[in-house]
Amino acid sequence: MFWLAWTLIAFAGGVTQTLTGFGAALVMMLVLPYFRTVVQSAAAASATAAVLSVFLIWQYKQYLKPRRVLPSLVLYLAASLTLLQFVQKIDLKLMGILFGAFLTLLGLYYLFFAAKARIQDTPVATAGCSLFSGICSACFGVGGPLMSLLFLEKFPKREEYTANLQLFFLLTNLINTGARVVNGIFTADLMPVVLVGAAAIWAGKLIGVKLANRLSPDTLRKCIYLLVMLSGVSTLLKNL
Repeated sequence: MFWLAWTLIAFAGGVTQTLTGFGAALVMMLVLPYFRTVVQSAAAASATAAVLSVFLIWQYKQYLKPRRVLPSLVLYLAASLTLLQFVQKIDLKLMGILFGAFLTLLGLYYLFFAAKARIQDTPVATAGCSLFSGICSACFGVGGPLMSLLFLEKFPKREEYTANLQLFFLLTNLINTGARVVNGIFTADLMPVVLVGAAAIWAGKLIGVKLANRLSPDTLRKCIYLLVMLSGVSTLLKNL
């Protein structure tokens, strides 16, 4: 039962992240916590999502601009690596409720006020989004929603947005996975889960690329805003 559910949800995660730039870990976290602890589930989902990022970076490698990604990368990792040392000792329930409510309201606001609601590409916005997302990634394995909104402004072209956001996710997921290994969170019994998930997520990527080529920029934005809202609802419900 687990392997069938995991294969299907990883496939769905591959389609989702290929279309919107994020969401694979979020989708996978809908199933994994029923079979593993939340912290272990976040570890497996992050490692599996890193595989998808490799595929997408290769697909759009000519659009990479690593220097523009670096500030967000450094701040995000500073927050997530610091918190990963303590995450197993923290009561995440209240934090999960607050985080879920925040993302739900943020997604709704963007959906209905998208013309006026934009995160500006400024040093302050970069610092705030990167630090907060790093904290959320360490606690819940969900660091993508705010970063996707920030990268939409940094990289207006869909191909640039996808390539550079995936570069960001690949590096953060790999480094965080290493930290999870050191802290005893990612263990050997999770490797089969990641390998099966990687195969399924690759299949989802093939479908997602075909669909993504048909999306207009406005439709892409609406899909991202909707996914931000749904990620909030999912996080909220899991912690109530």
